[in-house]
Amino acid sequence: MDAVGDIISTQVLPKHILDLWVIVLIILVTIVVMTSLVLCPATVVILYRVRTHPIHNRVV
Repeated sequence: MDAVGDIISTQVLPKHILDLWVIVLIILVTIVVMTSLVLCPATVVILYRVRTHPIHNRVV
């Protein structure tokens, strides 16, 4: 009976460790979202500028 009790008690993580992981995951998700909000429009602008460049349109 003691072996079963030891296994169950070692599988449960303390609450402060779980709180720490939640904070870390929220920070990582925030970084990914903010980076995508900055990079996606910038990538679209760069692709548009490359496609409409005068050299590609044979203006020069």
